[in-house]
This record gives sequence, C-alpha cells and structure tokens, in this order.
Amino acid sequence: METILSLSGISKTFGGIRALSDAEFSLAAGEIHALVGANGAGKSTLIKILTGAHRPDGDCASIELFGKRVSIDNPAHARELGVSAVYQEFSLINTLSVAENMYLGKLPKKGPVVDKKTMTGKAREYLAKLESDIDPAALVSSLSVAQKQMVEIAKALSNDSRLLILDEPTASLSASEVEHLFRNLKRLREQGIGIIYVSHRLEELPVLVDRVTVFRDGRHIVTLPIAEAPKPVIIRHMVGREVQSNRRPPRAGAEELLRAECLSGPTGFEGVSFSLKKGEILGFAGLAGAGRTETARAMFGVDKLSSGKVFIEGEEVSIKCPRDAISHGIAFITEDRKEEGLVLGLSILENLTMAIFRRLSRFGVIGSRADKDEAGSSIQRMGIKCASASQKVRALSGGNQQKVVIGKWLATAPSILIMDEPTRGIDVGSKSQIYDVIHALADEGKGIILISSEIPEILELSDRVIVFAGGKPTAELDPVKTNQDEILHYATAHGVSA
Repeated sequence: METILSLSGISKTFGGIRALSDAEFSLAAGEIHALVGANGAGKSTLIKILTGAHRPDGDCASIELFGKRVSIDNPAHARELGVSAVYQEFSLINTLSVAENMYLGKLPKKGPVVDKKTMTGKAREYLAKLESDIDPAALVSSLSVAQKQMVEIAKALSNDSRLLILDEPTASLSASEVEHLFRNLKRLREQGIGIIYVSHRLEELPVLVDRVTVFRDGRHIVTLPIAEAPKPVIIRHMVGREVQSNRRPPRAGAEELLRAECLSGPTGFEGVSFSLKKGEILGFAGLAGAGRTETARAMFGVDKLSSGKVFIEGEEVSIKCPRDAISHGIAFITEDRKEEGLVLGLSILENLTMAIFRRLSRFGVIGSRADKDEAGSSIQRMGIKCASASQKVRALSGGNQQKVVIGKWLATAPSILIMDEPTRGIDVGSKSQIYDVIHALADEGKGIILISSEIPEILELSDRVIVFAGGKPTAELDPVKTNQDEILHYATAHGVSA
C-alpha cells in the first residue's frame, strides 16, 4: 500500500517536560492504524503536531505527507494538506445549522450572498456518504452525540481530507452507534482514506484496525499488525509490565453505611432501593439512560428527589443540595470531569482544595502553607504526574485530570463515594492506579458506589452488582457468579428480578 504519512525524529518539550522523544509513525492509504498508549505517552502531542497546533522541536523532525516533505504551520494549513481531526470534544457551534457548521469559513456564495441551496445540497451529499439522514438545516444543539460525530466526520470529508484522525470516537456512544461508526470507517478505508484511530478501548481494535502502534513516555515502542497484537500484548507494551487482576476477596457481613428506600425523581428513575455496607464496592450496571447516573445525582443533591428516603448509618437524612450531601460525608465524582469535575483554567492546587476552602481558610483567607500542604499530600497520594502544583489542570493528561478530581473529593474526608465512570477515557495504566485507590478506600471502610458502562470493570471491582433498566433496578447479582451476558440480559429487561 502507498504510504501517505511518515513521521520520524519528532520531539517536543513543554516547560522542561519531554512530551515526545524521537518519535516515529507511519500510515498507508486505505489503512486504519491505531495509536495507543498511557495518558501522557505522547499521543495527543503527536496529533497536535500533525494537525499544526504545535511545531516539533529541532531540525531533525521529518514529516512526509502524500509523498512530499512538509512543515505544517497551523491547523488551516493542515486542512489544506488534506489532514483533518475529529476530537472527543467536538468543535461544532450549537447555535448554527449542520450545513453552516460544515461549511463555516468556506461558505459557497452567489455574489455577496451565501448560497444556502448549494451549501445544504453539498452537506446532504457528504452526510449520505456516511449513511446518515441528518437534516442539514437542523441546529447542531438538537443532535445526539453520535449525530454530532457524524457531522464532524462529514465536515472533514467536505475538506477533501485524505487523512482522518479520530480521538476517542466511541467514548460516549452506545453499542449500536459504535457499529454504525465502524461501518462508516471501513467504507472510508475502502475509498483509500487513511485513518489514525486513537482509543483506550483496546477490545475494539481487532474488529476495526489493520495495525497498532504503542507509545510510552513519549517514545515509539512498537508497531504490530493487529493479528499479532492481542490485548495482553498491547497492555504489556503500554505499561512496560504485566497488569495483574484487581479482584479482591469480597467483604461480607459488614455494617450498613447507607440505605436508599424507593427513590424516585423527575430525571428518569423510580422506586430505587438498595443498601451499601462499610468497605463495600457496589456496582451500578446498565445502559445509558437506565437511571444509574440520575439516581446518583439526586442522592448528591444535584437534581431533585421527588420521593423516597436516604439513611446514613441508620439515621434518615435530608439532601436538597450538594452542600447537604458533603456535610453527610458523601462525595460525587462526576462522569464529565472537564465540564463538572474541574475548572480547567485553574491550577492543580486550586482544583484540589476548592471543595475544602472553608476548612482551610480563616475569615475567607487561606493560610500561606495550608493549601500547599493539602495539595502536596493529594498529589502524592494519587500519583499525579505534574511539573508542580501550580500547573494548570488543562495541561494534564486525561488520567491525571481524573486523579485530580478524585483527590479533590478525598480531601473532604468522605465516608461514601459515588464514582460515575471514574476511568472513562483513560489508559490501562492509569486505570490500574485508580483501581488501587478504590480498593484502598474500601479497605479503609469507605462505601463506594461504582457506576460504569464497562461491564468487565464492574465485574472485576464490585462486591455486589445492581443492574438498572428503564429507571429501575432489575437485578442484584454476585459478580463472581455472573457474567456479561447475564448483566446485559437484565440491562435490557423491564421487570424487577426477584
């Protein structure tokens, strides 16, 4: 196959931190090539160099694109050269139509007036190539996540892109939406388009990609045909060692810490009852919209609880807002760390201490050492890789950002932690570290409610599993005695299992 991209000698340093060191990568026309690695391995930096957001260091860097050595000056230049990227955080403008988003900056005109008919027709043509019936006139704000992703890909195709980069494309998609995406990517491969596929979901790779390249600590480690790269081999190259199972012996007979009775709310859950013991990891499994997150948000006071009772250590409590929940020893690690869990423009120190500002401050002023000591302790406990506590959170990898979120809530000294998708979008190395933290917290006697869409994660970590469907629990299962098929059966059921 024709090589359309060849990178070699790519290095990049940020503030003394080596993000890439003499890295290399290649891509052929009509190939889907997976780029994987732990958070901080250098994947994002390589992509930003390829898309013109960063320039490589030194004179040794070589970028050959479609047979020519090039220097990519900026993102617009990258698009002119035929390179487009679809990121996990979309770049669409919600208040504009699908067609307007696709042709923003290149609007077809009749004289001084935008030719809406031509624009709409072209947009519909590119969407049809992706088997999408999205209305080009629809506002982007009305679209689902999967539809927005299709618009992003159609937008890239409208730029005559011959090299497409996809960053965590399935992170927020259902199983059927993933299947639809994969069909389209395979169709693009048949058309000769080269695709760089970045994903932490290693189980996806065998059904989609042709080759896989592993980066670790800013360096190229190995490139293998996917047939020679089963998941354990990829993981070993990613972390530099074998990753052991995280299952621990179940803790039976522990004292009840929390009990929920017949919780219902307007956000889509009804009649939810369960208990949580000290030192227990209680898994909430189910499909998107099944009521897991909705129940958790109401228990933390983010959303309204219409009816039902919550007891902590046998006493009924009233939780009407997050402050009430925190005062009762509950912490909530949200599934959306960037929008709800962090303030990206603030430092690591500020994020780690914002939930305990009142405790650290006196008359509204934090002492000169109190916040630094607290942040330093959290950085060490969570193993956060950073230049210093003053570094902006937005500069951290996804795994380290998640560690900051967890560290922030652990600073409140909770007895109950609700963890909603705590490992979404992070690599296996960071996952293993977070699993260790979860186990350590349970060993300390804290009760943990673990919400995860990854059934293997639920099975590996949980002491008990409650399956949700249609806003209600449909089964309570022993993770040692159940499997993925049984969980999926109850996740698509509508009646409560005995």
